[in-house]
Amino acid sequence: IPELAVDGRNWKTCCKNLLRVAAEENLVRQYDGTETRPVDATNDEVKAWQRRNAIAKQYIAATIPDALFMCIVHLKTARELFQHLANLFETKT
Repeated sequence: IPELAVDGRNWKTCCKNLLRVAAEENLVRQYDGTETRPVDATNDEVKAWQRRNAIAKQYIAATIPDALFMCIVHLKTARELFQHLANLFETKT
């Protein structure tokens, strides 16, 4: 996955590649919001979701510059990170 430019000029390319890799790892639902933290679930189910969320967040963190990471580090879910970046850069590319 190529690194996202600070100004987001390559957002579409990065987004497409991120989602391709996420699909290979069965993590797309983390980004599109269709898999949310389980509410009435076993401890194992919650831990499994937390693990998938952490991996999905790491894919984003590994492909963005530190300046962007510092803007989103406080967000809790991969969906929130992905949506924040999409909101910033969808109209710029």
